[in-house]
Amino acid sequence: MRWIFPLVLISTLPAVAQEKAPDAAVADITPDEATALETAPYRQDILRICDFVTECVENEPCTETEFTPEITGIGGGLTADDLGVQAQMITDAETVELLGVTSGKSMSLAGGTFAARHMITITENGATRYTVHYADGPFVISYLGTCN
Repeated sequence: MRWIFPLVLISTLPAVAQEKAPDAAVADITPDEATALETAPYRQDILRICDFVTECVENEPCTETEFTPEITGIGGGLTADDLGVQAQMITDAETVELLGVTSGKSMSLAGGTFAARHMITITENGATRYTVHYADGPFVISYLGTCN
């Protein structure tokens, strides 16, 4: 019986230490580091106009569409080869915050909310796949097209 209390105290120590570690790391970030893309040695403005012609909703047959979002943002990094990207995808219905990377003309971005996760992949030649994963359902909408 007298060993139960000390064992309970010992068993809670690692959990307490784990809770404190992430806060310490966040506290060490300076305001200058938080805007690293804007101050990176290599910067690139991002502007892509997309033209999606096919829409596929969950397990239904794909249909033709005319969906034309615009992606704007900034890329930054230590070299011109691969850049981190912070962008917005602007549509008639909403504006979605996205994060990702660009390498040459290729780009991969993801973001959104828990309710709707967005992912877009653009290849070197502009072929593009865009999906939205909705938590309610759940269900997926996919778009096929190009971004230039």
